Amino acid sequence: MIGGHPGGRELTERLLSLGGLLPFPGAKALDLGAGEGISAEYLRRLGFWTAAIDREPENGSTAQGDMRELPFSRETFDLCLAECSLSCCGDGEAALGEARRVLKPGGILLVSDVFFGKTGAPSLSMGAPLTRERWEEVFRRTGFLLKQWEDATELWKEFFLESLWNGNARADCLELYRKGGSAGCGYFLAVLEKGGTHGLI
Repeated sequence: MIGGHPGGRELTERLLSLGGLLPFPGAKALDLGAGEGISAEYLRRLGFWTAAIDREPENGSTAQGDMRELPFSRETFDLCLAECSLSCCGDGEAALGEARRVLKPGGILLVSDVFFGKTGAPSLSMGAPLTRERWEEVFRRTGFLLKQWEDATELWKEFFLESLWNGNARADCLELYRKGGSAGCGYFLAVLEKGGTHGLI
């Protein structure tokens, strides 16, 4: 079973590896759009003190809340994780702004999500066709420095095929897959660092 997002645990491990992140005493992490809480639990086992939030939490260790309006103080976390959640949260730019707010100076945001390579691409939660260029623009505008970008489209294809095979693909996801195929859908991993001045890196 792949899990609640393309690549599951292996993808989370890859994201942490790309970011060169290791827990240190007192390190705090936040899983945004945590779903089943699988990644949050993995971060805890690694040694991070971890909070998890989701609009519709699927276990008792994930708090109910909106990643566009986080219930945490400024500069609380060393690490934020958003796995396939920014594009479907309703306002990805607002969620990025909130992630920046709760990260400590120099904090890291790890993102995995979809992008599109052709005209007519869906906008999803980002207000404009969700190309790589659009992602990079919004990252920059919300005060993040893009440190790493890695194409993980093969994981997206694997997730799609397994969802169909197991009969557990949600209707909204199937619609995204349908649109995404004709718009050159891909999947990426990104490592972002909180910049010192909002909107100016």
